[in-house]
Amino acid sequence: MKTIFFFLIPLFTFSQVKIPSVQQPTQMQHCGNQGLGNPNNINVVPNPMNIFNGTDETPKRQQLQNEKLIQQANQSEKQKKIQMREIYADINQTKSNINYNLPSYSNLSGTSYYYEVYDRIIQIDTNSLSVKDINFQIENAYFENKQDKAQFDQIIKNLGDFIIAKMKELKYDIESNVAKNFMLFQFFSETLQLKSNGLKHTAFQYDFDDYMGVKDYSKMFVSKLLATKTGQCHSLPLLYLILAEQINAEAFLAFSPNHSYIRFKDDIGKWYNIELINGMFSTTSYILQSGYIKSEALQNKIYMQNLSKKELLSQFYVDLANGYVHKFGYDEFVQKLITKALELYPNSISANMIQSNLDTVRFEYVMQQIGINPRKKEELQNIRSFSQAVALLNKVNGQYNFMDNLGYEHMPDEAYQNWLQSMKEQKHVQDNEAIRKQFKGLVIKKSLKN
Repeated sequence: MKTIFFFLIPLFTFSQVKIPSVQQPTQMQHCGNQGLGNPNNINVVPNPMNIFNGTDETPKRQQLQNEKLIQQANQSEKQKKIQMREIYADINQTKSNINYNLPSYSNLSGTSYYYEVYDRIIQIDTNSLSVKDINFQIENAYFENKQDKAQFDQIIKNLGDFIIAKMKELKYDIESNVAKNFMLFQFFSETLQLKSNGLKHTAFQYDFDDYMGVKDYSKMFVSKLLATKTGQCHSLPLLYLILAEQINAEAFLAFSPNHSYIRFKDDIGKWYNIELINGMFSTTSYILQSGYIKSEALQNKIYMQNLSKKELLSQFYVDLANGYVHKFGYDEFVQKLITKALELYPNSISANMIQSNLDTVRFEYVMQQIGINPRKKEELQNIRSFSQAVALLNKVNGQYNFMDNLGYEHMPDEAYQNWLQSMKEQKHVQDNEAIRKQFKGLVIKKSLKN
């Protein structure tokens, strides 16, 4: 299994290890006497009792020496048995002291805010899911409930009002889903100003500095995007969904390797992709151009698919887990979150990646208690005495195999950056302009009819 990495969080690196097979005893060759000193080639087998009977062939001194050797061998065997009993006693003592669950961070300040959000999320009916509300709760848990919900709600309302006002000014049909999404696209990618009151909005920009949130995890947040007008492929699509919800437009979140984007359809059912990091429409061929989308990934619908409300809720459990892990680490509360996420969306690539990390961290924690380095095969074979640890190792390898079967392939940072830069190529620029003109003409034409 290759190193696993995803745009939502820096993930744990682990190489798959397997228990070495037990070595079989060497098969010894049985050789005769080759007829030496025996003209008839008949093997002469000496009487084993001669060493006790004192025959002419075995002098008395030799007899006593042999008896002494036998006594020493018996004594050595007894000593080995005592040593083995002591070893097994130590193993049993170790087994009784092993904790197979990860230590909890519940005693740390700030974890309670995450527990409270979880308790609220599990009560949510997917049919009444509010992207704005649930996303605010997740971000606010990270900030330990220091964010102002009323202020956030007012900002979103003001932005929604601005979008509708601009639609009216441009004479767009405010009941048309296509017109609403095209206006949202313009809101994210262009500078807009209202003639009525002079209010001005500038386009959002991509934040190239620490875009994975490794140093500052708050860079993943919508609140950071609103404050700085810069974001990345996690916060930008989320704000788009929040604003779509605010103006009653239909749009969907979708994934590609290390990336998320927006999809919506026109009035005749044709689907379109919006890349908010550079304010362009993208084609299916462009998304596939990354080279990291296998046919199995498409068959298992882990990429390039609209997330249903149920699957979107799963992703919010993942977001809550990511923030918790970044702030505190992996413990069994993270497992609780990911179990819920996988119940809602079993093939979720982001949830399965965190599950892989959990399994790996848990296994290595147990190995640390036992005193085994899992990356050294000669040490790892000692795991056979610990059946629960063997089960954990099998779970680690099973989870990685499951992800392989889903069609996941790790996309290095450099490859992701090259893919993003490729959108600036002439062909993609032309494709974007063609789609943009098509939409603008369609929206204006429909508006004139109304």
